[in-house]
Amino acid sequence: MKQISYLSILGVPFAKVTMQETIDYIIEFIEKKNNPVGMQIVTANPEIVMYGVNSHRYMRILHEAELVLADGIGVVIASKKWGEDQLPERVAGYDLLHELMKYANQYQKKVFLLGASEEVNQLAYEKLQDKFPNAQLVGRRNGFFKADEDAKIIEQIKQAKPDFLFVALGFPKQEEWIAQYKEQLEVPIMMGVGGSFDGIAGKVKRAPIIWQKLNLEWLYRLIQEPKRWRRMLVLPVFLLKALLTPKEKHRSKKEGEIRKVKR
Repeated sequence: MKQISYLSILGVPFAKVTMQETIDYIIEFIEKKNNPVGMQIVTANPEIVMYGVNSHRYMRILHEAELVLADGIGVVIASKKWGEDQLPERVAGYDLLHELMKYANQYQKKVFLLGASEEVNQLAYEKLQDKFPNAQLVGRRNGFFKADEDAKIIEQIKQAKPDFLFVALGFPKQEEWIAQYKEQLEVPIMMGVGGSFDGIAGKVKRAPIIWQKLNLEWLYRLIQEPKRWRRMLVLPVFLLKALLTPKEKHRSKKEGEIRKVKR
């Protein structure tokens, strides 16, 4: 496997990769076909980082995930504090999902969708089928289930044998669920995708390209959903904490090291 270096921000080990490097890395992992445990991907924004700062259990999940990506321009901005030793760009989970679907479409890979409401899950499933007709969408399940249903859902996923499992349960639940069961699921790539199914289903409109290029997608979302303003307060708190904290106190075990994905 290609080696990846990391940069820790408030203890969270972010992979120093571009979108294309991320895609190449994931594809290489899949094509190796000798990985006993799949790869857990976390796309972390400032809200997720701050949650990890205040939750030892969640921070441990972030440390044990095979790939943590900077999904949030605030994280990239914070990394610029260290000059050349910074994160190269934002790797948005919504965009990564679509890039992986392109790969699944090209090579007829299998995909399973878990999470969101029944309506959104089904719509997202149908939209992805229409857009990527050669990808094999082998199963789906909404996110409204109790813990005693986990075993049944795990068995459903194992029977489907997907190459990609996209989990839209919202953080921290989606990361906790994947971390708890990834050794049982036998899926090469498992990624929490937050509200991506809502966007795919057309329930939430994504920011126009110009807003994305200006890194103002968060503002567009806030204008669409003013009730999110309380959640947005975490961004300035994160930036202040990240920029005022000495570098040595940001370190995690992955900081500065080069590491191969577990095989």
